Amino acid sequence: MLESGVGNCGPSAPLTGTESDCALIDLISELHSCEAKLVERKLAAIAEFFTRRSAEHTASGTWSSTAHELAESEIGAVLTMGRSAAGKLIGLGFALKTRLHRTREAMARGELDLYRVGLIESATANVSDDLIDDVERLVLEQVLSPAVDGGTGLTGRRLTGVIDRIVARVDPEGMRERRRRALADRFVGVSAMEDGMARIVGSIPAEQARLFDGRLRELALSVCRDDSRTYEQRRADALGALLDGSAVLPCDCGRVDCVQDRSGLAVVRRPLVVVVMSESTYSNSSDGGDEPAHLDGHGVISAEHAREIAKDAIVKEVRVPADVVPEPASDSLPASAFVYRPGAALDTWLRAAAGSCQWLHCDVPAWNCDLDHLVPFDHADPANGGKTIASNLSAYCRNHHRLKHSGRWLHTPNLDRTVSLVSATGHCYRTRAAGLLAGSTDPIPPEGGPARRTRLENKAARVRGERRRRRALMDVRAEKLARRERRLEVRKRTRLLQRLMRVRATASGRKYVVRGRRPVDYGDDPPPF
Repeated sequence: MLESGVGNCGPSAPLTGTESDCALIDLISELHSCEAKLVERKLAAIAEFFTRRSAEHTASGTWSSTAHELAESEIGAVLTMGRSAAGKLIGLGFALKTRLHRTREAMARGELDLYRVGLIESATANVSDDLIDDVERLVLEQVLSPAVDGGTGLTGRRLTGVIDRIVARVDPEGMRERRRRALADRFVGVSAMEDGMARIVGSIPAEQARLFDGRLRELALSVCRDDSRTYEQRRADALGALLDGSAVLPCDCGRVDCVQDRSGLAVVRRPLVVVVMSESTYSNSSDGGDEPAHLDGHGVISAEHAREIAKDAIVKEVRVPADVVPEPASDSLPASAFVYRPGAALDTWLRAAAGSCQWLHCDVPAWNCDLDHLVPFDHADPANGGKTIASNLSAYCRNHHRLKHSGRWLHTPNLDRTVSLVSATGHCYRTRAAGLLAGSTDPIPPEGGPARRTRLENKAARVRGERRRRRALMDVRAEKLARRERRLEVRKRTRLLQRLMRVRATASGRKYVVRGRRPVDYGDDPPPF
């Protein structure tokens, strides 16, 4: 059973707008405390679920998922979060249940929020079990708000600094173990941002970080004074130069007499970056399509961004495989359907259509995933097993590929190429498309593929489209010319009418000044000089 905790708490009355500033601050503080209490209950439930999965789990070989992976798959599905976020909640909840009892109690009282609890758990992770109680007691004495008027707690770097000093005094071996663990956990990650940008995060040894920072600075300063970019922009571009193996950052001044030493501009290699876009988006004509593209490992990017990437790239056409049909019969299947590994065309099409791992909330790039048979392939008798065709293949990362074979989840493919997943607790979830076809309102093309045109038919279609565009342009120009001619004709008629009125006025001996179409009679007054 769960440890005793708190129930529902906090005011639920709506704001009236008449509260004083002091009342609002007090309300914010009360709600923050209530939030901490509710999060403590959620972490306790997560820890209990993980404990049960650990007790039930029995490893059955290399391809079996761990108890942690089984728990995080179900928690991630129900909380709509990825594997990493679910794993962090499991680790934090289990630490509060087994090691950080004082911290859990302070959180249940609303004195510590989730952020500070996470800092405490991370900073004390390597303290030995026989010393953790003393360390935790000393930590909370300084981290929590002092019992004096206006006393405030600690957060951020000041909180971790206090913990480091306590651990160094009470458990110096734990301090050294933290260093060893941090070195073992070094990593560099890339996460997607908005507007076609990405964020690079990581943890590397401090000396390597200083070398990296210094190298970026050298490259940023290798351009001439006429370079148009800021220093920060040049540092960002220098990372691309490092990836290309270039010894200098190319200057963008455009001058022939640029003083930059360009002897090191040779590109050693370019890593593979996969961008999937429609034919209309790839078109370089002025009326190119605006349908967004999909950058593998990142997500949706704009059509203009995709065309910029494609300028210096190798472009290959991805076709819907034509050697399979929606409901294949055994006598109509090609020989490739009875081979375990899919061919190059089918492999490329499946990854382009998937975009990423097809499991719930997983963003592992499709080109880093395994292609798994939904109905298992029978190596002994391929005719009686799942076929290697598009409707029976799906992209899963290695972790979720193992999870599928754990037997804990039931998989049911749907007609729209999504998969219905049923967890061990009976909860049902339906995957959602993440690739280039995710935002399309058109029906997904059949596995047999749409009727494709020959090169001559494609050329004829382009000619017809260009003719339609030019014909529409000529019609616009003709309409403008006709309007101009009509205006000139009206002017000619007006001038002719004015001449006729002047002639009549002279013949009658009367003097007229013609303004527009109506003459003005000045009688016998002499003309002005």
